[in-house]
Amino acid sequence: MKTMLLPLLLAGLLIADAQAAVYKWQDESGATRYGDNPPADAVPEPVELPEISIMPGTPATKAAPAADEGESGAAAGAAYSGLAITSPPDGQTIRTDTGRVEIAVRVAPPLQSTLGHRLFVVVDGQRFAAGENGLAVKAARGTHRAQAEVVDAEGRILARSAPASFTIRPDSLQPFPRELRQVEGVRPVK
Repeated sequence: MKTMLLPLLLAGLLIADAQAAVYKWQDESGATRYGDNPPADAVPEPVELPEISIMPGTPATKAAPAADEGESGAAAGAAYSGLAITSPPDGQTIRTDTGRVEIAVRVAPPLQSTLGHRLFVVVDGQRFAAGENGLAVKAARGTHRAQAEVVDAEGRILARSAPASFTIRPDSLQPFPRELRQVEGVRPVK
């Protein structure tokens, strides 16, 4: 039984590897076709596909510790128990022809702007000032990484969310704007 299993396993791996390739051929009407399983009567040519673009993000770090007990009551009230990106969910693929994405953020307790606290969203290493509920950005196609931060009046990070990644794909067959090479902030979400 074991001796029969090894050839079957190797045959399965070879078939899976052959199906991973993409081929180009011409059908009987002369039209160019692409696929991973060309017909037997076609003369297929292997097609080299470009690598998938992945945008590097910022490394995850722990949130700053809560204020010491010896500090003033206003500073002690500054501790944030929750900071999270609620939309888009981590790993989501977004179909859009414009590259516009709304990044929604949940802050608990609510942002204490009277103490000079501000909300930022870091997308692919670029920091954007956000409104109390998030930020709308324009980003090129590919995978992006977002993370929310609450910063005090001196610029110290009080809280940082877990990172969330999202992938932008074109929604239609129209060409996607190629001139968009980096993320641009559009507007804070109130």
